[in-house]
Amino acid sequence: MGADPIAREELRALKLQVVPVTVVDSQVIIGFNRPALVKALGLGQTKIAAELQGPRWMLGKFETVLGGARRATAQIPDTLIDWTSPERGRNLRQFTFHLFDRPNLMLNGYETRIFRAEDRGRYIGEALERRDVADIVAFGDEVVQRIRSFFNTASQETLDTVIDTYMGPLTLQQLLDLGLGHSVHHLKQLYVFMEQIGIPPARPLSQSDFDGVAVPTELF
Repeated sequence: MGADPIAREELRALKLQVVPVTVVDSQVIIGFNRPALVKALGLGQTKIAAELQGPRWMLGKFETVLGGARRATAQIPDTLIDWTSPERGRNLRQFTFHLFDRPNLMLNGYETRIFRAEDRGRYIGEALERRDVADIVAFGDEVVQRIRSFFNTASQETLDTVIDTYMGPLTLQQLLDLGLGHSVHHLKQLYVFMEQIGIPPARPLSQSDFDGVAVPTELF
């Protein structure tokens, strides 16, 4: 988007601040909402698509992605947790906390039906309260357990709940889809940062682990 001013203007005309987005006639589809895309584009197999991106699918993806993030974070020594990445301008303490915290905040949004822009900046202050790497990893474990508990009782009707977000009204499914993309994007960035500090990621996730998740093409 930063390199395409025409696309940026089109997005602004739609009063949207988020990508990916697909517009079919007057219907706006945010994120990789597979069931909605299949239906809008007339591709058929709507039932199969819905099952692929339903509660069980999302749970599996979150477990895989956040599990990979946990494994990578646990490799970082406490002596390097305040290393600041030149690309992002934030230290690893903030970055890793934020990676786990975004989906956690989205579940808060489901409970309150509101997802505010200011919530995204929580990592700036609250991450500094995490004493060490083990504390951040423990927080990540809490988030994964919360996600499991949520999806164990969630239905498609739950995912269809409309949330008032800073991007406009979104269903919980759309919001969590964006959250998945956010987590994958940051995990890929974390792998780069680890290489920069001389710590090759152990058993990093591969592209096949990210199949079905919409992620920005530019890493930074």
